[in-house]
Amino acid sequence: MSAAEMSHDALNACAELVAKGDPDRFLAAMTGTPEERKLLFPLYAFNLEIARAPFMSNEPMVGLVRLQFWRDVIEGKTVATHEVAGPLRELLASGELDAMLLARMIDMRERDVDGIGRVSASSIIEYAEGTSGALIAASVHGDPKALNDLGTASGIANWLLSLPELSRAGRGHVQPTEDLVTELAAEGLRRLAIARRTLPRQGSAALRSAWRAGGVLTRAKSAPHLANEGALGGSEFARRGRLLWLSTTGRW
Repeated sequence: MSAAEMSHDALNACAELVAKGDPDRFLAAMTGTPEERKLLFPLYAFNLEIARAPFMSNEPMVGLVRLQFWRDVIEGKTVATHEVAGPLRELLASGELDAMLLARMIDMRERDVDGIGRVSASSIIEYAEGTSGALIAASVHGDPKALNDLGTASGIANWLLSLPELSRAGRGHVQPTEDLVTELAAEGLRRLAIARRTLPRQGSAALRSAWRAGGVLTRAKSAPHLANEGALGGSEFARRGRLLWLSTTGRW
């Protein structure tokens, strides 16, 4: 099997991981060009790997060892065979990914090893900045602050969407009050507005990964009780319909 074929197989493996574990980002990536998907699928698969690592065991050391593996990958300290690590190393070697942003994402996930009991708006926003904010900033070229604002808005929305799952996980999670939900939603909408004023409206698949943020944050602000009930997502028809519209118009 040629190196090109192996790379193609690895890319398909990354796409399958994302399709199963992060369907919203998978759908957004599929609206992009083949070249965009070549970057996005390994990046999103890496994001899934580090997000899951702290929850693989009740033993903190297991999560830390797994995250250290990914730190070694981005720092070039390991050549271990792995379906995600291979394509990720290629993108890092070609300069298409910023290792510092990926390291920041790992830093934030290491905090999950000891628990996920974030109870203040500032701690949740900081987490969104270092995870989803860094993820979008790593996925596309543009104004770094505006990209981080867009990613942070998306991260806040995703955190609110994940509240039922976080409750099931336990790990010190505390249900947010309605006031906290409102505060987070307002901050997310503020950052989303900044991104929309700053970034070109004709966007890319990477920017479209935040396509749900506006609707989720708007619902959370107007009806914060829906967050803990797991009812912020809206209908499947409306969700997919908006992405189709954005893809057709080339907007985000």
